Amino acid sequence: MTQLSETTQFVPVDKHNIHLILPLAEKIWEDTYLEIIGQEQIDYMLPMMYSNERILDELTKDYQWELLMQGDELLGYMNYKLMEDNRVFLSKLYSDVYRKIKGLGVYMFEHVLEYARQNGATAVYLTVNKNNQRAIDFYKRNGMKCIESKTFDIGQGYVMDDYIYQIEL
Repeated sequence: MTQLSETTQFVPVDKHNIHLILPLAEKIWEDTYLEIIGQEQIDYMLPMMYSNERILDELTKDYQWELLMQGDELLGYMNYKLMEDNRVFLSKLYSDVYRKIKGLGVYMFEHVLEYARQNGATAVYLTVNKNNQRAIDFYKRNGMKCIESKTFDIGQGYVMDDYIYQIEL
């Protein structure tokens, strides 16, 4: 297992680096969600959630999209927003599943918590698939608690069957 280096940094997503997200998302989603939701739902959701148009639109609506880079290598990406209820919604926190770097997920999660604190948020919350045990275990280890269970209709007969986890600040 390698370590994070001094060259590791968070880089805001813009039109010059946006193209890096979808290829990593495809790799991560195949590894993480294939057994949970199947290839057809992955094929439906990825373009819906990761199109350049969608990401650029979210950037105009105060969503923070960031890449975690180590030199020229993409290690992961995040998407989060300070909501009107003064909580931060952590929409996406994904790291490259094939790069085993000690502390990578915690490093990314702490970055979002720091953003929330700096912006006076009262909590950070997220949705996580009920069958994504690896992510659930990660969030529990990092102080989050399940506060709700919800099923979201995302169209074409597909749903997201999720828990909502939250950490108070």
